[in-house]
Amino acid sequence: MMAEFFDSNLANFIWSFAAFVVFVLILYRVAAKNVLAAVDARESRIAQQMKESEDAYAKAKQLKEDLDRLMKGAEAKIAEMISEGRRDADALKVKAVEAGRIEIDNTRNRALLEIEAARHTAIVQLKIAIADISIQVAEQVVREKLDAARHESLVGRAVEAYESRQKVGN
Repeated sequence: MMAEFFDSNLANFIWSFAAFVVFVLILYRVAAKNVLAAVDARESRIAQQMKESEDAYAKAKQLKEDLDRLMKGAEAKIAEMISEGRRDADALKVKAVEAGRIEIDNTRNRALLEIEAARHTAIVQLKIAIADISIQVAEQVVREKLDAARHESLVGRAVEAYESRQKVGN
């Protein structure tokens, strides 16, 4: 049975096998070169993209390191600027306090001098007034030889006259 099958189909098998080989050769000549070229091109494109990707990754990593270094430098510079600002502010505060203390001392000294001058002027005016009153009282006592009650009355009037002159003078 098997021998009959091979005998009757052997010619068909050989022609089919020959057609298959011719078909494969045609495909190899026409399509295989294009397919292999496409596969090679794709492989080289993928390799190129992988290289570019690795280069981009290395560049990004380097940029990140550079940025980190710059950020640390900037942070240090900012901290230094803040510290310098604080020192300047403290120095200005000390100068302002010292200038205020000097101004207060100067104002106090001027006030003390003015008070002393006003006190001296008041003492001089008081001495002059006492002298005036004493002279007036002495003149009137000498003119009128008075008793004690009259003498007290004259002194009181002289003091009132001086006070009224002071009020008019001011």
